[in-house]
Amino acid sequence: MAEKKNIFNTYNKIADWFAENRSTHLMEEAYLQDIIQRIPADGHLLDIGCGTGLPIYGYFYEKGYSIKGVDASVEMLRHAHANFPDGDFVQADMRLLSLPEQFDALLAWHSFFHLPAEDQREMFPIFRKHLKDDGILLFTTGPAESEAWADNAGELLYHASLAEQDYKSLLAENGFQILKHQVEDPSCGGATVWLAQYKSAIR
Repeated sequence: MAEKKNIFNTYNKIADWFAENRSTHLMEEAYLQDIIQRIPADGHLLDIGCGTGLPIYGYFYEKGYSIKGVDASVEMLRHAHANFPDGDFVQADMRLLSLPEQFDALLAWHSFFHLPAEDQREMFPIFRKHLKDDGILLFTTGPAESEAWADNAGELLYHASLAEQDYKSLLAENGFQILKHQVEDPSCGGATVWLAQYKSAIR
């Protein structure tokens, strides 16, 4: 039976296939550049759902940023360690994330949307906890409330999205100001992209 609650189990099965077939083309580069313009030159970043480390973790790593990668899949992290032997990686379920540090930016590109709707709602206090004041949050969703399954190497990967207004409310309730909200960005494969900034003063 296909996994819905713990999608990392499916990624463990397809990690080798994913590592060989996932495009390393930086379709999201414009958003990554936006983050660079908004954080300190010595900024500390957290890639949530970093997978194999390619391409997003590697993008910041190669530019000399301090970046930590988190993923729940042991097999995906095996590839990440192979790609970046001295990289900083932690095996953890994002829903249970509790790191002793805060970051200038959090990225959950094509990872957050694998969580069921109820788990997505619970992530925003976790995002807030791990961000410095004025820190940046980047994540992707679908354009509207929905559930979907996609075939990858013969395994079904679950995706979910809340309604647009739900995300806006959750961000506001947790002290975030929306900087950009691009619905179905054609340059990013139709992903809906959210870029927000944490402001402790507005909580």
